[in-house]
Amino acid sequence: MRVWFVSANAYLPDSTSGRESSINALALRLIARGVAVAVFAAKPGGAAAKLDATFTTDHDLGYPVYRAAQPLAAYRAALDAFQPDTAIIGFGPSSRSFVALTVDAGVKAAIHATSVAPYDFADHPLGRPGVGVIANSRFTARRLETLLGTAPPVVPPLIEPERYRVEPNGDSVVLINPTLVKGVETFFRLAAARPDIPFLAVESWTIGDAWRTVLMNRARALDNVALWPAMDDMREVYARARLLLVPSTLEETFGRVVAEAQVSGIPALVSDRGALPETLGGGGLVVTLDAGIAAWSEALLRLWSSPAIYNQCAASALAESTRPERQPERIADRFIDCLGRF
Repeated sequence: MRVWFVSANAYLPDSTSGRESSINALALRLIARGVAVAVFAAKPGGAAAKLDATFTTDHDLGYPVYRAAQPLAAYRAALDAFQPDTAIIGFGPSSRSFVALTVDAGVKAAIHATSVAPYDFADHPLGRPGVGVIANSRFTARRLETLLGTAPPVVPPLIEPERYRVEPNGDSVVLINPTLVKGVETFFRLAAARPDIPFLAVESWTIGDAWRTVLMNRARALDNVALWPAMDDMREVYARARLLLVPSTLEETFGRVVAEAQVSGIPALVSDRGALPETLGGGGLVVTLDAGIAAWSEALLRLWSSPAIYNQCAASALAESTRPERQPERIADRFIDCLGRF
């Protein structure tokens, strides 16, 4: 079996979003089972000619990664070089073209659906006969059934527990990726309302200088807010977390940071958007996104100040991380099973 993961975006180590981390973890599990795996991704840094079909290949991650400055131009040549049985194509603006090129080459194609915005599905290959679909959560699967009339199998992101496990003795409320869509305004308003609680915001790898300046100025105005750069080892972050704050405004299709924190029994306070309540389970509290800052403050007070509530949520968070469907081997099994259906 030969599996080809496709993305129009950059890949590790150039980009370290949850999607890249999930692909890498799954790839290594598949390789351990004798599956040949490769990744095709964009090469960052400088625009190339639109007809530039060149690509490079490296094996630094333990499997071949094909990188191209112009992914669509170089895709067919790289595909022919690896000769996969199945291509798993990340959902996005270019996935329609990648699917067409894949099918034209006689290779099975499947879309990895990680978005449920209706406008993303216009003229999209998700409903095309012969093209498989994999959802990353039950929420995503339900929404795709509503939008497209298809009920795809669910394969959650693969999280290797040891890469995230820490002793849960942090002292801070932690927000990862402090942007407007991830609820940074709620973060700063809560920090201003509770000067007795340490707050920590951890930047993403794609943050720009202008937005970093905004964050630094906001943090300097409050004595209880720290701002960290993006971290290679998230254990440094979770070691500081007593509570994870995820007031996202997006329809999150999983909630990877919640699941990462749960490995260490760290509870979370999340919005009711998308799959966040599903990922959270009983491991924290859910607040209606637009309920207002008073509702967020009340929920934070309950979770932070009540040992009984906190301990119950922490125990439930740890229990969520040990559910059978969250285990890496089970996820690898599920993924291989899905490949056999396409």
